[in-house]
Amino acid sequence: MINAVNQRRAGAALSYVYIIVNSLIILVYQPLVLRFLGQSEYGLYQLMSSVINYLNIMDLGFGNGIVVYTAKYHASGRYEEEKKLHGMFFLIFCCIGMIAFGAGCAVTLNAEKIFLALTPAEIAKSKILLAILSVNMGLTFVLSIYGNIIIAYERFVFSKILNIVRVALNPLIMIPLLCMGADSVVLVAVISAINIGCLLTNVVFCKKKLGLTVRYCGFEKPIFIEILSYSIFVFIAEIVDKINWYVDQSILGIVKGTREVTVYSMASNYNQMALQLSAVFSSVMLPKVTKMVATDADDKALSGEFIKTSRLQYMTIFLFVSGFVMLGHKFVVWHVGIECEMSYYIALLLILASAIPITQSVGISIMKAKNLFRVRALITLGMAFVNIAISIPLAIKLGGIGSAAGTAFSLIVANVIIMNIYYHKRCGINMAEYWKTVAVMTLKFLPAVAVTAVLKFTLKLPGMTEFFVLGTVYVLLYCITAYFAVMNEYEKGIVKKAVGKVLRRSK
Repeated sequence: MINAVNQRRAGAALSYVYIIVNSLIILVYQPLVLRFLGQSEYGLYQLMSSVINYLNIMDLGFGNGIVVYTAKYHASGRYEEEKKLHGMFFLIFCCIGMIAFGAGCAVTLNAEKIFLALTPAEIAKSKILLAILSVNMGLTFVLSIYGNIIIAYERFVFSKILNIVRVALNPLIMIPLLCMGADSVVLVAVISAINIGCLLTNVVFCKKKLGLTVRYCGFEKPIFIEILSYSIFVFIAEIVDKINWYVDQSILGIVKGTREVTVYSMASNYNQMALQLSAVFSSVMLPKVTKMVATDADDKALSGEFIKTSRLQYMTIFLFVSGFVMLGHKFVVWHVGIECEMSYYIALLLILASAIPITQSVGISIMKAKNLFRVRALITLGMAFVNIAISIPLAIKLGGIGSAAGTAFSLIVANVIIMNIYYHKRCGINMAEYWKTVAVMTLKFLPAVAVTAVLKFTLKLPGMTEFFVLGTVYVLLYCITAYFAVMNEYEKGIVKKAVGKVLRRSK
């Protein structure tokens, strides 16, 4: 069996594989879907998906709570409490699944009263899409506890491989079907079937590999109240995420129509690629940080984990953000067409607003482990409502760029300004050291940026020639700068180890 440290390392490596696969899907598959379905139907599919995604908040933060408390009970040998925890929350998730399905049905039956900008034909198809997605959401809740248990047990290799298979299967199945004339209904049905298949695979893994069978062993009120007091603020954070990343599409679907949703959703895809970079480490760090807190690790040790991970994240995200700023416009126009040119500017707003929080994602894990998450949840919830208040009039007046501006403003105020102060003052994370580190790294990368920018404005290469030529030059300059001027010995060791493995396998 792979130990926990190697599971985390392998999990992080597989997360990069997942990002590569998912990025290829965004870059290659999504434009194909857009071209096959057309702008209106693609926008309809994205709109209905975003609406049903709101039902994910009915998780109430319990999924995250199960990961934290399973890891805590298992680490301290409280196996009986762990069994009761799993059985109780399986029943709770079954109830939530039924409620989510009912809520989805209610939206389906009242679609024409909600989406006033849609045509009668779009309303008819939207009801079919919503019905399929509602069934998928209900079953997802019922079976989701098994995936949470796998993460809590730090079996990241299995979890990440299954995620890679899940995202890869969709285009492999759908591209032939789209060529045969499949529409958005078939697309949603295939996505739902793959998702349910992966959830059932989690069930089998828990039973066969972990030896766990989830059974209801009675309702343990003290455990429930303890987890509820933790999870309620994770729940609030989930509401915030849904507002920040899905409300703009819903607003645009209601006030502008499906074409505007398509433009925004393409921009959201590029931003999603950036957001995934933070998940590489944060998704595998929560159990470790929880154990550190449970064993009374001091603030200096936790701060060290924060800085160490933030450096790796910043090196990755700065390359993406700076490259997108310099070379992204021509790429977007080539990628999704001139009719979606505004996607570049929308994506630019979202990506720039998300860049710093992405590099600080381990701070959220530290807050969760220390049970200090409530302040962040309440602050970001307040700013999420500010986001809605700003985005609605801006969307009516300016369309997608207006709603994106409202989201960017709320993200910067809440996640960059307020939360950085809280991390430093209350969580014991040395944010002065973080900002010093970021500033030094940025200064060292600026020559590579400057050289690429000068070449861009002097060579003036046409179309995608500029993107590929200057993109290659920039990546090479960036990697050389990173290795020889930015990386410390620990980070160079990661690179050497990865290169060594590749070389050994190539022989």
